Amino acid sequence: MTALAVMVAGAGIGLGVFLAARAVFPRPVPLQRALSDLSRPRPTLVRSDTTSTSISSRIGRATISLFEATGLVDLGGLRQRLRALGKPVEVHAYEKVAGGLAGMFLPLVFAAVLAVGGVTVPVVWIAVLAVGLGIGGFVWPDLGLSERIERRRRDFRHSLSAYLDLVTIILAGGGGLETALQTSADLGDGWAFVEIRSALRKARLTNRTPWEVFDQLGQELGVDELRELAASAHLAGDQGARIRASLAAKADSMRNGQTAAIEAQAEAATEKMLLPVVTLVVGMILFIGFGVVQAISTPGTVP
Repeated sequence: MTALAVMVAGAGIGLGVFLAARAVFPRPVPLQRALSDLSRPRPTLVRSDTTSTSISSRIGRATISLFEATGLVDLGGLRQRLRALGKPVEVHAYEKVAGGLAGMFLPLVFAAVLAVGGVTVPVVWIAVLAVGLGIGGFVWPDLGLSERIERRRRDFRHSLSAYLDLVTIILAGGGGLETALQTSADLGDGWAFVEIRSALRKARLTNRTPWEVFDQLGQELGVDELRELAASAHLAGDQGARIRASLAAKADSMRNGQTAAIEAQAEAATEKMLLPVVTLVVGMILFIGFGVVQAISTPGTVP
């Protein structure tokens, strides 16, 4: 008991000294990442409850400051990844802290309930469970994060393909480029079209071409197809026929790529189904074979 308390206290003191040293001498931030952080738009939180949002945002900002001081987390890369989900990095940091604290205090509460009932749990087990569940709760928000981001980007690609089809149809009907871009964006629903409308509004307010803003949006969301579209449309110039042909070709290539990806996912799902089927067949054979062996080995069962 005393040795465990000394170990825990020593670990806490060592962690405190390490964090204090990193806070006093923080790791310098690269200039490129600092400039990208300054130019990146800051997402706004929807405040349904002012008190809870204020507390969560404060905890999230404090956690972000700790991460920046220690340099253990690449905040620039994390912000860029969470940008595709529309999730502020402060909210993600708050979820990690809340999960870690919940996992740490859960064994303590369970041990207290057992102690009230007269059951004593060894302190070592409680400490091990608290540390393990605390670490698990801390990393829980990161589990499946890449899959959700990739799903979000895939949804954006589907919406972008439909958007390009609408733009091509309006251009083929004699509409202007700006009219086709804005009208097609207004016709769609979903978060992808909201991002496209926001990008077009930013292009008008900043007096930039839509392709420059689309290139920036593709870089923020991690969608290379949008950047390729901006590059090909920029090379096409101001000629309507060339832009229409470029947009149509890009829409066809994206549609073919999405079809190939869907077929690959279907084949992968089919291959995954082989293992349960084989397991079921093997289990059935063992079940029938066990009955036959039992009948043969038992005297007087088989005439």
